[in-house]
Amino acid sequence: MNLAEEIRGTQVPPDHLGICWLGQAGFLLKAPDGTSMVLDPYLTECGERIRGFKRLSPMLIAPEELAVDYYVTSHLHFDHFDYDAIPIVAQCTKRTLFFGPASCQEKFIELGIQAHRCHRLDRGECYQDEKILIRAVMADHGTMAPDAIGLLVAFAGHRLYFSGDTAFHSELFQEIRIFEPDIAVLSVNGAFGNMNAEEGAAAAELTGARYAVPCHFWTFMEHGGLPGQFCEQLLLKGTCQPLCFRQGEIRTMQCHTNRERKK
Repeated sequence: MNLAEEIRGTQVPPDHLGICWLGQAGFLLKAPDGTSMVLDPYLTECGERIRGFKRLSPMLIAPEELAVDYYVTSHLHFDHFDYDAIPIVAQCTKRTLFFGPASCQEKFIELGIQAHRCHRLDRGECYQDEKILIRAVMADHGTMAPDAIGLLVAFAGHRLYFSGDTAFHSELFQEIRIFEPDIAVLSVNGAFGNMNAEEGAAAAELTGARYAVPCHFWTFMEHGGLPGQFCEQLLLKGTCQPLCFRQGEIRTMQCHTNRERKK
C-alpha cells in the first residue's frame, strides 16, 4: 500500500484529527468526514532543477495522487511552493482550492489555475467556510520572502499553528497564544533565516500549545536541523510536549485543548 492509499483508507474517529508529515514543512490534515488539506507539501525534485538542492528524503506521494480540498502555501520558495507539483494537483483534483500570500496567488494564476480556485491570504487575512478557518499571521523570512506568512488553522474541532519559515521574535508569538492552538508546527533547521532547535522550543512554549512538532529538516544537505535538541529543550521546560513524526507517518489525535483544560 502506498501513502496515498493509506491516507484514503485512514478512518479518522469523531473528535479526532488525522495528521501526516509529508517531509520538510509539508503536512496533510484529514477530518473525520474525509475533508483534507495540505500545507507546504514538497512532493517533487523541483529544488534540484531550480537551485541545485538535491533531495535526500524519499518522495512519498505523487502529485497526481494528492486529492485534497485545501492546498495552502506559506511563501514562494520551492520547498513550500512546489512548482512542479502544483499544476498537476490542480489538474487532477478539480475541487482543490489554493491559498497563499500575494506572490503565491500570482504564481498560481501563472501556472494556469483558474482564478476562482485561488484565494489570497496576506498577513491578517483569513478564509472561512463551514469546514475550516485559515488565518495568515506574521512570519519573518526577511528579504528572501518578504510576504511569507505563518498559518493558524481551525479544522475538525482542532486548532493548529504552522510557523512556515521564520526567524525567532518573542512578540511574533503573542497572536498565536491568543488563538490557543492545540498543536504548534515549527520550522527548526536553523539555516536560511529559520529558527534553530533552541529558538523553536522557546517559540513552542510561547504559543501555549500542548504539542509541538519540529519540521523543515533532513530534506536537503544544505538545511541541516537538530530535532533531538528541540525535543530535549522542550522536555526541560516541561509544559509543551514534543511530538516527532516519521516522514509519511499518519497519526489520529484527539487533542485536549487549552480551552478544555481551563474548564
